[in-house]
Amino acid sequence: MCVFKSFFSQKRFWGSLLGIVIVVMIFSIAFIGSIVNPTPEDLPVALVVNDKGAELPNKTKLNAGEQYKETLLDNKDIPFKWSVIDAREDAISAMNEKKYYATIVIPENMSQQILSLQSPSPQKPEVEVIINQGMHYTAANTTKQVIDQLLSKINGQIQDNIYTQLETNKATITPSQAKLLSSPLLVKNETVNEVGDHTANGNAPVLFTQIIWIAVIISSVIHFVIMKKVTNGCISIRSILAQLVAGLLFATAIASTVLLFTDNVLNVNISDFQATFLFLLFTAFMFYLLQNAILNWLGLAGVPLFILLFLFSIPVLNLPPEFLPTVTQDWFYSWVPFKYSVEGLRNIFYFGGHDIQSYLFVLGMIGVASFIIMSLSILKTTSKEKTMVAVEK
Repeated sequence: MCVFKSFFSQKRFWGSLLGIVIVVMIFSIAFIGSIVNPTPEDLPVALVVNDKGAELPNKTKLNAGEQYKETLLDNKDIPFKWSVIDAREDAISAMNEKKYYATIVIPENMSQQILSLQSPSPQKPEVEVIINQGMHYTAANTTKQVIDQLLSKINGQIQDNIYTQLETNKATITPSQAKLLSSPLLVKNETVNEVGDHTANGNAPVLFTQIIWIAVIISSVIHFVIMKKVTNGCISIRSILAQLVAGLLFATAIASTVLLFTDNVLNVNISDFQATFLFLLFTAFMFYLLQNAILNWLGLAGVPLFILLFLFSIPVLNLPPEFLPTVTQDWFYSWVPFKYSVEGLRNIFYFGGHDIQSYLFVLGMIGVASFIIMSLSILKTTSKEKTMVAVEK
């Protein structure tokens, strides 16, 4: 009984209970907070309307393209952020720059085709839907589903309008017309920047980034512990240089291992092996500089920061930005370094390396700033030595 009472009277016991509650709360926020209700909002979609209209028998003009354009833009329930673009080619160019998840193209003869449904030579009105799959697989699929629903409603509107006109004119239709009117709208689907097979449904860039970050954490901690033992905790120019050389060596090993293993063993579809390797090597080294800048100043106390940043980033990186709460977008996703690695790899995997320089630049600036902070840790050692000398005197 004394043991029982003594056990539960320990402050450490109740302190650990409070600590575990805090840890659970932190992990709940990290894993669930940003994705508890992922609702798409303001998905960027382009709309190209080229319909030139057609003249009705009563001499009035029909422009179905403009009517559907107004219907789409005025519907506030659609989770899209529309951009009206003049040409199909301009929309595709913008999609290659990752500006839109999809483009809807209404051709110039749509009104003519709708009118032809009541003629002896009916033609199905056409709409083209272009999906930018590489921008984000999940967001692209969601966008496609919403567009399918919208076009299904337009298909029903065309059908109802034709039936109303036929009833008003008491007209008869041929079997070919009846067949077309069962589903008058023809939707042509196209995919650009396709994700392809063996890429974890487009999440390979996220997974590669996570592997690199964890591997670099292990490397950084090992190097810091060795350096502390060899130098007795005194950081110098030579120890900084040793960290840089060790970091470059380990970054090369990490990037090589990740690529060779995933390519040859896991059959991950890597479109450009050389570009991917160089980008992973650069990213791993920049991550190494960032982590060592913190380790040189905070010591091993900085490791939980690396782990927490990683844990908070896992669910966020797997979702499109438009699915995240505004708070998460503004206060976390906007600055987290992982996103530049993920988006850079996404460009290499699915966009042929287009505009990769912008991501390299940001990662490079992170590395340069980290190197400066890392080097300034020499002053920390110098200050400590001066304090010890003053105490001895």
